[in-house]
Amino acid sequence: MTSNKAPSELRNRARQRWSRWLDQRIPLSRSVELGHRSIFIVPTSTGLIFTVLLLVLLVTAINYQNSLIYGVCFWLFSMAMGGMYFTFRNLKGLTLSAREAVPCFAGEAVDIPVRLDAAPKRSHLALWMNYPDPEDDSPPKVISVANGIETEALLGFRTHQRGRLRPGRLKLETRFPLGLYRAWSYVDLEVGSLVYPTPEYTPYIFATGDDDQGDLEGATLDASGDQDFRGLRPYQPGDSLKQIAWKQMARGKGLVSKDFDSDQGASCWLDWSNLGGDIETRLSRMCGWILNAHEEGLLYGVRMPGLTAAPEHSETHLRRCLQHLALYGEAASDSVMTEGGA
Repeated sequence: MTSNKAPSELRNRARQRWSRWLDQRIPLSRSVELGHRSIFIVPTSTGLIFTVLLLVLLVTAINYQNSLIYGVCFWLFSMAMGGMYFTFRNLKGLTLSAREAVPCFAGEAVDIPVRLDAAPKRSHLALWMNYPDPEDDSPPKVISVANGIETEALLGFRTHQRGRLRPGRLKLETRFPLGLYRAWSYVDLEVGSLVYPTPEYTPYIFATGDDDQGDLEGATLDASGDQDFRGLRPYQPGDSLKQIAWKQMARGKGLVSKDFDSDQGASCWLDWSNLGGDIETRLSRMCGWILNAHEEGLLYGVRMPGLTAAPEHSETHLRRCLQHLALYGEAASDSVMTEGGA
């Protein structure tokens, strides 16, 4: 057991040191221009084979004192040196800027837009770009950046947890023009987007009314009061007892429910205290409640630590509630948002 743990600990320490060194050398930024500090270059496997063959050719030239072989050897060597320069130059001066991605739910794939601007009077060809992910073996995206043309690449990344979108370091690589060298960079771009909790759709509980003493109704809004009666519909599991048409049932017409307009001022509250489970489970269930209430066109309010949002139905209200769920526990989500009224 100890012999297996030792190599693993060494690898973890090496990764941590490498990560700290990268953080100092290429820090997190909204925009990065590649230069000497951020570009690394090594020979490829083809380049190593080329070097071995070049050494064999040089030994042959020395052994036979053949000027023609000397000339071929030096010509190939100069070509290799030129290839190294142009491979490095293919990345140097390229500017990468992150743009805000569309918010998504944890577990979904998101396309991260990255803008690439070429260095003055230059083009950058055959660039390989991706966000490395051990669980995703999809090939990198190949892109070229022409001089004077704004280029945007959409890089796919599968999210794993809620919060601010942190895809890690973007890997940018090129082997242009000869394939003898591999130049690459690990750029940490600030994406500035959110990942909402994975919604868990469970039968929700509405606390009706504007205070904490409102009646609790299971799975649907309390249909009474000022709402307009629309008609009868088949009973659905979760309908409250107040919605059931008891007279119709007594006449032997089966179990049906009264249907009311839910957009005539009726309001409901989604309360954190009615949720069970750990924090992440509660966040997922609250997310499902909010999405359900919004899709059904209800005026819904949200009560949870750090947020009291009065009943409303709008896209802005939905985004604010989901944003609070995504940032729950972070400093940015500690403020209390109160929406005007229902």
